[in-house]
Amino acid sequence: MSDVKRLLIVDDEEILTFTLCQTFIKAPITCEVQSAASATEALEKCQKAPFDLIITDIAMPGMSGLELLEIVRRRWPHTRVVVMTAYGSPERRQEAMDKGASAYVEKPFELSELKSTVLNLIG
Repeated sequence: MSDVKRLLIVDDEEILTFTLCQTFIKAPITCEVQSAASATEALEKCQKAPFDLIITDIAMPGMSGLELLEIVRRRWPHTRVVVMTAYGSPERRQEAMDKGASAYVEKPFELSELKSTVLNLIG
């Protein structure tokens, strides 16, 4: 069994996706990091090989991150999902957690805090 953790970052904001990829490539765990610009692209990647953890934005064109979360929880129940949003609210947090999110993060966030959350979930 491989010790390499598979991480997928899903967001339609290229700069954020790039920054997060670079952050986790340099993480203190052996991590294969991929990105997707949409939930549909993310599902295509998941079908090829499941991920240990997915970080997804909620608000994206087409399928939302919450819809992605529901599909991932059904198809790959061992995959953890961290949901992030710039439009946070207590209700949205509750909805994400009720749908099976492992963590909920509001933008803007400190990279160190997100990194710590991810390492706790898959490290």
